[in-house]
Amino acid sequence: MKYLVFIGLLGLIYFSSSFSNIILVQSNFDSVKKGDDTLKYIFLGHTYDYQNPGPWHRLDPRIQDLDLTRYHRIWLGGDISSEATLDLGTMIYLDSVFDLGSPRVQYALGNHDIRNGNIQYYRTITNKKSYNVYSENGVVSICMNSQLNPTQCEDLNSQFQLIKNVCDTIQESSHLLLMMHNCLFYGVPNIPHPSNFAHSNYQYWNANCSSATQTFSTAIYPMLEAVKNRGIEVYVMMGDSGVSSKQFHQESTDSIHFYASGIANSKYTDSSVLAQEPLDRVLIFEHVLTTQEMTWSFQDLDSLFNAQ
Repeated sequence: MKYLVFIGLLGLIYFSSSFSNIILVQSNFDSVKKGDDTLKYIFLGHTYDYQNPGPWHRLDPRIQDLDLTRYHRIWLGGDISSEATLDLGTMIYLDSVFDLGSPRVQYALGNHDIRNGNIQYYRTITNKKSYNVYSENGVVSICMNSQLNPTQCEDLNSQFQLIKNVCDTIQESSHLLLMMHNCLFYGVPNIPHPSNFAHSNYQYWNANCSSATQTFSTAIYPMLEAVKNRGIEVYVMMGDSGVSSKQFHQESTDSIHFYASGIANSKYTDSSVLAQEPLDRVLIFEHVLTTQEMTWSFQDLDSLFNAQ
């Protein structure tokens, strides 16, 4: 949404308690224009501007001014703003850039996004729960909230059930994507230790409240493995990356693709220091509708921005 409707959005905060608890599930939203055979999707993580910590808590300028209309789906991997829920105005600003209410835009909360605790701002602007699913053109994408913990059992169990329901019932789709902020990959066969590519290692993250042994690798990964065994490609993406590692991809022993993508070069004000850093990169997918083939690449953010 654009700034012209911000005043109306401000009024929504007073009605946030009335939003339904039903998980948002959309299918075939706005059918693809005739002749559009290949769609692009983009995954962005850790996008906040280090030089603009407050009071506005803005995005990296390259992300803020990137032409996002080129991408049919936008997946936000968390830590989008340094203080996304400190005030409603920041969420309205993020909405003006990403159109957070669109079902084609999914926003996985990171610690910077939710550490101020105002989840009502997220719900008001997105009209979604912090864990949700969207299906279109054979691609099912699940947005996880990796910030949930056993003190939030109702949501934690509901999220787990959402993932289970999708994995148990998905049949005709070509691809399943699971996105999150924090790195939950510890213990996944053939995936290296998170210290190699991530800012975080949620080794003991609870997938649900039934047992402390129910982690991502023991409780969720087997469900993804079952989906892969039915001939559906499975991609898992996380956005808590970008300071030391700009990109990561590796397949598990079950041929499930794991990715990390994030940016952080706005932290460097000295051009000589910046020149020594790896380029910031973002993860882009291309989906050929006629064949259901999906390809992906990590692309240099500066080049994408400058080529517009």
